[in-house]
Amino acid sequence: MLLSALLLRFARLARRIVFATGLAMAPFPVLATPPDLPGSEDPAFAQALVLWLADDEETALQDFASLAQAGNAAARIILGLIDKSPSLQGAYLAHLNRRDRIALLREPGGLSGRSWLARATDVPLVAAWGSIWDVSSGLEAIRAFRDLEEPRAAREAMVVLAAREHPNLNDLPPAEADTDLLFLLWRAADPERRAEIASLTPAAHPQRLLMGERIDPREIDIWLSSSEAAAPITALCQAVCPETGETCRGAAYRALNSHNALMTLGTPAEALVSQAEFLASPRGQSAVMRRILLATDIRGRRAMFAHLQEHSQCLAAALIAENQRYMPRLPNAPSTE
Repeated sequence: MLLSALLLRFARLARRIVFATGLAMAPFPVLATPPDLPGSEDPAFAQALVLWLADDEETALQDFASLAQAGNAAARIILGLIDKSPSLQGAYLAHLNRRDRIALLREPGGLSGRSWLARATDVPLVAAWGSIWDVSSGLEAIRAFRDLEEPRAAREAMVVLAAREHPNLNDLPPAEADTDLLFLLWRAADPERRAEIASLTPAAHPQRLLMGERIDPREIDIWLSSSEAAAPITALCQAVCPETGETCRGAAYRALNSHNALMTLGTPAEALVSQAEFLASPRGQSAVMRRILLATDIRGRRAMFAHLQEHSQCLAAALIAENQRYMPRLPNAPSTE
């Protein structure tokens, strides 16, 4: 037992070092950290997760699918969340036909398969996601994720409720709300509540622009460099523009063109892979670039790339290369993988 515990600790440490330094993936199975979900302690799942984070999407998803069919709850959960999250879907999935895509991500049944999440509703994390997708749910959706220590998902729940103009948001005390999303409460607030919200919003926070105020663009750059909420952009720029991070961060934020999108980018579940570990991985960085690309339709991307080249050539080059991965493949064309 002692030897097993030591090996597990070593494997976890090795994986963190691999992602922190940007080295090649470890050549041995590395267990997921922390293994909070049933099935995540399975070495086969842990190795599939390592491959997925390395952006070996084809091998990883096939392994997840085999594990899901064999009853592994963690594999069912990650497939279900990938299926519902476009930014988590990479180039391999994009090039699959509909039938093969459904077969890979879903349980067989019906015309379009069934989400694997339906087979794991007894897991609290899955129940929390179910509350987001239930239009009758209110503040309990946010609080469920907070109780599970899933801050990214809690932000997504708040964004979803705001998009639905859910009246329960008016009952959420501003002091209880995520500081980076206070503007979502401000929209429907009366003058007294707006004053309270404004007093809790940091002076140089970009969401003040969404509350009808003006702020110096340089303050947005400072926020991007220091805010934990801006970690998806920070991690991407550290990877693709290590020498010009400031200009990269500002250009990426403006190209994303959605504060809400930045707030909801990241790990499918902290219980499977931490936000920091996910964002430091090739899959995490690809997910952020994919979301930036999805902010502009295909016809407008050439103009977006040209604009980015004027401000951050390294970010523009990375996005152009990422965009190319998703382009339709011509017959007999050489692979760019």
